[in-house]
Amino acid sequence: MARKQTILKKHILEAALAHVKEEGFENFTARRIADSLNASTQPIYKAFKNMEDLKEQLIDYIKAELQKEVFDVSLEGADLVLVCANYLRFAKKEGMLFSALFMGKDYPSKEFNDFVLNAVYEVMETMPEFEDDEDRKTFLEIIWPSVHGAAVLSAQGQFDYEEQGIDNKAESIYRHAMAAWKKKTVV
Repeated sequence: MARKQTILKKHILEAALAHVKEEGFENFTARRIADSLNASTQPIYKAFKNMEDLKEQLIDYIKAELQKEVFDVSLEGADLVLVCANYLRFAKKEGMLFSALFMGKDYPSKEFNDFVLNAVYEVMETMPEFEDDEDRKTFLEIIWPSVHGAAVLSAQGQFDYEEQGIDNKAESIYRHAMAAWKKKTVV
């Protein structure tokens, strides 16, 4: 008798993530994910209430990964420039996933954009140059359009930064944003 294959929730989430990395949320169906697992849809509906539940748990799974890869500032010397560089690296490495998460008008783009802005804001709370919420909000409004814009262009393949180029771009954006913010706060 052949041994039954066990498909765990983690396997389903990884298959769903692989699907989104290749195709975005287009054709995000139980059948497509099950096919990539060489299984029926039964394990998916056993592990998740429905496809919306799978999507929501996948989004939480992706957020946890982004938190580790992009926004983890627990490392000594981590700062906003590093976070910006990590965001650019993520967009370059995972262009389709980045596009699916951040470049649509609907769910999950709004949720992911809010998640990212909150994570960047939390990094800024650890920085002594931003004394209060208004300082952080003003600086975020200056820096983030440039960082996100460069990430979008990188995800689309318009900008193809080398590793050092990513660090240089993040540093340059930060420097220019800081200069603009200082002018704005002095006035």
